Amino acid sequence: MKKLITIALLIFSMSALAQEKIPVTASDYSNNSVEMADQMRADGKIYVLVGIITIIFIGITVYVVNTDRKISKIEKNITS
Repeated sequence: MKKLITIALLIFSMSALAQEKIPVTASDYSNNSVEMADQMRADGKIYVLVGIITIIFIGITVYVVNTDRKISKIEKNITS
């Protein structure tokens, strides 16, 4: 019974996640400007955004490295 319910839910989810196909036109390929990015670059805010993303990435990296060191230390204490 569980297998039938699982199969039915999988089939239903496949049809629920399907999207309409939107035709790609020549104007889609020639769209080279992103208005928001151009405006942020003109205002100088793009550098603030890049800085914030860099700080977040560095923070996550430091957190993962510190957690790995703590786990390694605990593993060494357990095996000893």
